[in-house]
Amino acid sequence: MALPMIDGIDRVSEANTAQNLDQGLAQSLAQNLAQNRVHQVQQRIADSSISCTSMVVTIFGDVVSQHGGWIWLGSLIKAMKPFGFSERLVRTAVYRLVQSDWLMTKKAGRCSYYCFTDTAKSHYEKAARRIYHPRQVEWNGFWTLVLPVSVPEEKRDEFRKSLGWQGFNTLTNGVFAHPSPDRRSLDETLLEQGLNDHVIVMSASTDEVYSSQVVKELAMERWKLSELQRSYSEFVAFYRSWNQQTVQRMPTGQDCFVMRTMLIHDFRRILLRDPNFPDAMLPHGWVGHEAHDLLQRLYRRLAECSVVYIKNNLECVNGNLPEPRGDFYQRFGGLK
Repeated sequence: MALPMIDGIDRVSEANTAQNLDQGLAQSLAQNLAQNRVHQVQQRIADSSISCTSMVVTIFGDVVSQHGGWIWLGSLIKAMKPFGFSERLVRTAVYRLVQSDWLMTKKAGRCSYYCFTDTAKSHYEKAARRIYHPRQVEWNGFWTLVLPVSVPEEKRDEFRKSLGWQGFNTLTNGVFAHPSPDRRSLDETLLEQGLNDHVIVMSASTDEVYSSQVVKELAMERWKLSELQRSYSEFVAFYRSWNQQTVQRMPTGQDCFVMRTMLIHDFRRILLRDPNFPDAMLPHGWVGHEAHDLLQRLYRRLAECSVVYIKNNLECVNGNLPEPRGDFYQRFGGLK
């Protein structure tokens, strides 16, 4: 009479064993995928000659700025390890960023904590508007022209760099132009650098169809749009496979963090060279639109899992990093 009970116990035991095996296989698969991803990321960093300093800026912009602003140096070193950067490289990068007025530091006991400076926050906010909240504007055919008629010598390089980050370029000597700039960023730059009385800003348009075509060809050359198109095509080719993998199986928390950081870093590097032209000024079949769509879809998939990892594993002076700011979830039109 005991045989059925024993048989039932055996079946339960077999089921539990099978379940444990399934869980073990799933964990092993997840670990292998994460290891492969880390190898992919480190190889990509090496192939693209990505500096530790540049990657630190990405982590502060995409992550730390959204979770209270401050991070313990030990946590930053931990966050950078999967990307192949050693403790020594991270410390050197942080030191350089402090010296160049991108990071500021404070001490609590023997621990050091870091945050963006006001200057860095200003640069970040201009870039963030382009990355996370892209504008879709209807172009009226007018170009914005910037003429730095009396910019002091010591401010010229910084001003040129700021215009370049906003997508301006020179149509001819001394005349910076853009067909649809972010006027808010331009106005902020003039105010921050104290150049309102040294720069002329005006609008202009072409009168003839032939002139419009010449300007379009000149823009292709000056803004190197063909090279930019190739960069976007490579971005799509690489991250499309990551997007498909997240649909099939959600990565681990750390893997999501690594993927999200690498995704934003690569896109940010391209965006710094992208003038964000209206469609009328772009070549037919512009791949940049597909790249930004892919960025949004993959970032949304990675956001929640990466946030959990960030809160549980990275620290500030008060303990674990806090919940992200409310506007974090407004990125790309809404992450939830």
